[in-house]
Amino acid sequence: MQYTSIVQSLGLSDLTMHVSTSGSGMNVARGGVADVRYGSYKNGSITQKVAVKSVRLEVHGAASTLLVAKIQKRLYRELDIWKTLQAEQCHPNILGLLGIVETSLEGAPRSLIFPSSVSELCKGNLSEYMTTTEARSRRIQLLVDTLEGLSHMHKLGVVHGDLKAPNVLVTEEGTAKLCDFGHSRFVNTAPSHTDPADSSSTFQATTRYMSPELFTESVARPSCPSDIWAFGCVALEASDLSKLRPYHVIFSEYRVPAAIIQGRTPSTRPEPPYAAGCLNDSLWAVVKACWSIDRRNRPTALLLLERIKEMIRQGMISAASVTPHRPATSITSGTVEWPDKLEDYSGSLAHYSKELISNKNIADVWIYRIQGDSAPAFLQADERRGFDPTKTDDRLRRFVVKVPRLPGGLSTTSPEDDQFQQLLRLVVKERFDLDHENIVELIGLDRSYGRYPGIVLEYCPYGDLTHYKGLIVPYEKDNQRYLREISQGLEYLHSLPSVLTHGDLTPDNILVDGQGTLKLSIISFARVATSLPENSQVAVRPESPISVRYASPDLLIDNTRTSPESDMWSFGCVAFWIYTDLHPYPKLKKEYDIVREIESGVLPNDMNSIRNIETLGSHLKTGADSPWITDGTLSHILRCWDHQAKARPSANDILKHLDRLPNTSVVRWRLPTSVPDLSGAVQTPGGRNIIGWSAGTWRRIYTRRAQGKTPDVIKLWWWRGVHSRGFFRKNVDVIVKSAKSDKGEFEDPAQQVYRHELVLLNQMKHTNVVSILGFTTDPTHLGSHLKVPALIMEYCSNGRLREYCPANQETMNEADRVNLIRGIAQALKYIHDDIPEGSIVHGNLSMDSVVVDTTGIPKLTNFEFSCQYQHTDNPIRAQVLNAPPLASHPTRWDAPELFQDVSDARAPFPTRYTDLWSFGSLIAFIFCCKLPYAQSELPGAIARLINGERPYANDDCPHKIKDLANSLWEDVPYQRSSASKILEMIEVL
Repeated sequence: MQYTSIVQSLGLSDLTMHVSTSGSGMNVARGGVADVRYGSYKNGSITQKVAVKSVRLEVHGAASTLLVAKIQKRLYRELDIWKTLQAEQCHPNILGLLGIVETSLEGAPRSLIFPSSVSELCKGNLSEYMTTTEARSRRIQLLVDTLEGLSHMHKLGVVHGDLKAPNVLVTEEGTAKLCDFGHSRFVNTAPSHTDPADSSSTFQATTRYMSPELFTESVARPSCPSDIWAFGCVALEASDLSKLRPYHVIFSEYRVPAAIIQGRTPSTRPEPPYAAGCLNDSLWAVVKACWSIDRRNRPTALLLLERIKEMIRQGMISAASVTPHRPATSITSGTVEWPDKLEDYSGSLAHYSKELISNKNIADVWIYRIQGDSAPAFLQADERRGFDPTKTDDRLRRFVVKVPRLPGGLSTTSPEDDQFQQLLRLVVKERFDLDHENIVELIGLDRSYGRYPGIVLEYCPYGDLTHYKGLIVPYEKDNQRYLREISQGLEYLHSLPSVLTHGDLTPDNILVDGQGTLKLSIISFARVATSLPENSQVAVRPESPISVRYASPDLLIDNTRTSPESDMWSFGCVAFWIYTDLHPYPKLKKEYDIVREIESGVLPNDMNSIRNIETLGSHLKTGADSPWITDGTLSHILRCWDHQAKARPSANDILKHLDRLPNTSVVRWRLPTSVPDLSGAVQTPGGRNIIGWSAGTWRRIYTRRAQGKTPDVIKLWWWRGVHSRGFFRKNVDVIVKSAKSDKGEFEDPAQQVYRHELVLLNQMKHTNVVSILGFTTDPTHLGSHLKVPALIMEYCSNGRLREYCPANQETMNEADRVNLIRGIAQALKYIHDDIPEGSIVHGNLSMDSVVVDTTGIPKLTNFEFSCQYQHTDNPIRAQVLNAPPLASHPTRWDAPELFQDVSDARAPFPTRYTDLWSFGSLIAFIFCCKLPYAQSELPGAIARLINGERPYANDDCPHKIKDLANSLWEDVPYQRSSASKILEMIEVL
């Protein structure tokens, strides 16, 4: 259907002449099949900010007629539904569709114009909005808004199909609006088996919101009851302080489908300190009703809406309810004044510009800089060699001001009766005169903030230790120095005539100056708030001011103060994190679960954490023979966790141990010398038109403190480029592959993914594996602002098997198909058995990971999820050499064993046996051009896979080919035919 016919048939406004997108092409969001960009809509004399959503056409060459038709059909359906939802008038809780604009897609016929939707621009989605302070008082209203929109859709006979927090937008006024109707359907629409979805990209984000019947029924279709199940998941996120995602106790996406099929609900009732006060018995009963296993028992959206409104009228629920907190300890009585020598900087700082860099739940942190200083708040690269503290660098003239921020403040008593103020003055008075190279200097006060003055502190250009470690690749760098400098700071505090303690030692409270020296931050408002007695006159108590994750068991006892021994427990936690990147209790995310473990005598980490470090997802390489384990450092760390406080080593004991160790050279990761730098030699004449992409979860998610939050998803994109090489500058088509992210904190995982794939590709030299040609640091090829090089690889003009097989279905004979199978088998035999450095498992084999060159030779590509094992006679027990930083998202091509264990703590690693199962599906696909489990959408396909069904029916391909595939689909993984065996079987076909 042409653009003009869509405009006419749907009655949409053509805004092509009135809408312009930003010149920078800046994206609001980038999804699996579409980009959303900022735009301006000039409507008469009024200019309105809008969002422009455009589909992407991802093909290697010219788009096939079939592919174009599918995209047109999908676009028309979404626009038709969207238009229906505002047919009579715009609904306040449905994202407003203003019209469409013309869009030309790369790879499509020049005469073909696709529509891009133009909609109102919102502040952000529900997930983002829930992190703001204003959201706390609007939790219930946001749920009401969501139900208003959903009941409107259901009243019109439309099912949303993909309801989740990211698909609920929030306006500047705080109104929730449903969006993204790409998965929506009319209730009376008949199911179609002609185009089952194979996208694993949305699976990770969506499956956790799916109801059981979408997996178990023979024809899986979104319905009004499945929307209600998903609404319960949205309510869980909106009603919870930590925004728990559904099935938050299950980290691996492979394990979630089995849990849903088994009837497990998305969550048990959250408890303090995570549950918001509004999540009482009444509201939780409403949420639980959404998760009835029998969909007939779930309430309708209208019934839910009426029930919640009635609960509000009767005062049964209130968004203003606050969360209860753990009791605080007592403090010293008596009036304390600010130190006389403490200078007031409010006057001099008034001439500085200031920037808010952190607004945690109990403190605002500001950076003050001179006018004209526009450099980033903290260094974003390792600049220690060029850092000269004697020169007049603007960054050296900065100050940090840390301001207490208590929700609601204290009562309006005098400062002398204000116990928080009194305790804060006492802490500042104790620490004002501290002078040590490993202690952050306390400079003065800024009284311009009113009742609670800001604390003026030394500025540290690298920020905290977490940020600093992220800039140093790899993380192993200077571990002994880190321990030494932390210990020196602690020894200084603990050795004072009147002993001081840190009280809140975590990586975030250790700062790094411009020369890379670690300094302990000595003012913790969280520790001050925790020390408030129960009778403090607080209008609203601070929410969870301090985490117990790094706290010693003795601090869980009421009225207990911090001590040098409790500091050393925390030191052990920080030291273990430095060497392993594992936080204490890495498998737990709830505070009360951690408290329970501490009270039960469980240590923050142990040798099992080290044995499973790569499986847990840490990218650091360590093992039983690592120096820090064998030289006594680990022993000292474990002693820090002795439940007898006096048995823990002192800071001085740690320093003595470090003095006995030999100096170790720093191991740096270096580019293989055989990989050339092609910066400046690769161009993209047609622009960066995406022809393929993949996405995975950064495995470090399994060891971070915020495990219950939305995981970090790293996306890789590739496009076609031209490499000019040789004396005569011959142009050769290439693939440019780059990490894509708009978030700075993703630079380190992107670096890991880049290095991982480059190292593996550099080991492979085979006709049936794509060649790596080099890398480029040209900014035009890098993802957003990330300074991660792009890979330059061989380009195969016939594209992926996804396009190649259907396009040549009528012309390929049996010999041609067997040649494709033979080439893939040869590639698998090579990577599994013949690479000297170790066996490489592809890890994500599908029709998208095999490309075909101009001569018809198949080649494996996309090794970002690959895992390398040590060669051994028993592959089941092979040691991991290069673990993938990314965990792939489940697909219909995966082996069943990846889904079996529900009670996991990590994403499974692929094996040669999972490769072989996927190869069996590829063999069948090459002959029949059908997807595995072709009659099912992805959830149903996963359910059939888990239930033991084979991917293809007996009549999908010739009998002898089916026998070949069946030998790869054995239930017992090690009984599957090897790639070598398949090659032997092919020769006798």
